[in-house]
Amino acid sequence: MTTQRPPGRSESGFTLTELLVTIVIMGIIGVMLPKAIILGLQFTAGTEKRVAATSAVGTLNRYFYGDVQSADDVTTDPACGVADVIVHLSRPGTDVVYTYDRPTGALKRVKCADGRVVTTLLGRFDNAAPTRPVTLSCGAETSCTPPTEVTLTVRSDPAAPPTDLTAVRRSGSP
Repeated sequence: MTTQRPPGRSESGFTLTELLVTIVIMGIIGVMLPKAIILGLQFTAGTEKRVAATSAVGTLNRYFYGDVQSADDVTTDPACGVADVIVHLSRPGTDVVYTYDRPTGALKRVKCADGRVVTTLLGRFDNAAPTRPVTLSCGAETSCTPPTEVTLTVRSDPAAPPTDLTAVRRSGSP
């Protein structure tokens, strides 16, 4: 004996069990998805800062060696309207200053020559660090083994060891 279905009525659809399982799975996904997105964004932001700092070190490296080689004098005195100086390299008619702006995290190179001031953004570092990411560790008021060397110590990542950029001056007195 077979049962007959009324015409126009289909048996397709969800059972109550299927509906409840679907709701539970959607709830779990709804709770975990925002956490995964936030974690991914935090990881991306950290990676972005490390890449930017590494790029800043490379750009600093590109300018630093030429500036030191042509410098007659190395100090930390203010110049070019900049007071917070990491290193001040000078030769007749030209001053080059490296500076770090803590509020923005910007490392800058400021060059004054012939009454013109040219500022170059070398890169950005994490401004939450307690100290400057670039410090003069040899060459001005600090002692150096050979006094013609100038060394900047760059700490682009607090968890990693610092990088020393050492350039030798071609001119000037020791």
